[in-house]
Amino acid sequence: MTDHILVIGYGDTGRRAVNAVLEAQPDARLTVLDTDFLAAAEAAANGATAVVGDGRDRCALDEAAADLADRVVIAVPDDLNAFLITRALRPVNPDTAVVVVIREPENHAIFSSEGTLTVHMGQLGDR
Repeated sequence: MTDHILVIGYGDTGRRAVNAVLEAQPDARLTVLDTDFLAAAEAAANGATAVVGDGRDRCALDEAAADLADRVVIAVPDDLNAFLITRALRPVNPDTAVVVVIREPENHAIFSSEGTLTVHMGQLGDR
């Protein structure tokens, strides 16, 4: 069985994450969850399974098979939403590896208790 990777948010950062996964692991089972229909359609065109929905919503996480994800990348544009998505995700899949892309470095501490790895956007060269 191949890895199942869930990317929540398909903006610039989520798109880069998907492209990096596809380049490194072409056989990975990749799912994108985004609130925007057009973003989801673009993700599907890029080879991912796409789900339109909010990562804070249990039904959307279920549809995106979050319970089966080996890894989850949360790449939404707001740190508070990223935190709320992390809180919604943990009961669904407490053992998955979670990487959250954050905008403000001082927010790293709020994710530490959730067992996540955070990456500050400044480290990625974005602004």
